Amino acid sequence: MADAKVIPFDDDRSRGGAAGRPPRRRGVSRRAGGEPAPVRGIGDLAGTGELQPLPTRAGEQDDVPVKDGTDAGDAAGGRGDGGLERRIAGGLAFLRRRLTGDYEVDDFGYDEELTDQVLMSLLRPVYEKYFRVEVKGVENIPAEGGALIVANHSGTLPLDGLMMQVAVHDHHPAGRHLRLLAADLVFVLPVVNELARKLGHTLACAEDAERLLGQGELVGVMPEGFKGIGKPFGERYKLQRFGRGGFVSTALRQGAPIVPCSIVGAEEIYPM
Repeated sequence: MADAKVIPFDDDRSRGGAAGRPPRRRGVSRRAGGEPAPVRGIGDLAGTGELQPLPTRAGEQDDVPVKDGTDAGDAAGGRGDGGLERRIAGGLAFLRRRLTGDYEVDDFGYDEELTDQVLMSLLRPVYEKYFRVEVKGVENIPAEGGALIVANHSGTLPLDGLMMQVAVHDHHPAGRHLRLLAADLVFVLPVVNELARKLGHTLACAEDAERLLGQGELVGVMPEGFKGIGKPFGERYKLQRFGRGGFVSTALRQGAPIVPCSIVGAEEIYPM
């Protein structure tokens, strides 16, 4: 057996310490299968493509390179002063327009800016966190021009229509707004009446549907009406008799495509 070679510890210090040793690996994580994930260094963040050692002292953090167009606050927390200032300025400008009346609504009372900035933001947590809606086939909705979306109706309270409105706006490539045709009761209730108009809803009548389709709007209708949301649990997923609104013939006269929509899950939200 060959004699082992002894290297004194002070030999490392005489040669410059850790200069001759490979760099230590820090922050190694593992994927689900047990394979180590690649270590990203500061050089990768800077766009150099080279793996660089991570800072080991608090003072070295000041030397971390930051991408062009961002400040240190953006790099550290994702919310730099510039981004915060822009959000504050945008909010103040929105309030100024609302207070001075410098905004537009259409003939039906639809307020696109309020819908985008406020109402959709209020509905989105219910859509994403509470109901956790999944959308399939939204690409079948035309990117432009008038179209009629016909859906089933259920759930005791008409939240399925609001969730359909969020789904179309957030998942369609063109980010289209769905203009729902609502029952008479919606427009005689205080507060609900104003909010429905701001969201783009209008009375479920052939005349309003024809005007919206003629303007190239995306129109949604639930022809079961109150009978749909009034089904007992034993009648779930059984379509009720449609009303006589004539929306299909209206779409045919306007040459607008008819897109069927199936809402699954709303039958079990709060069964009667």
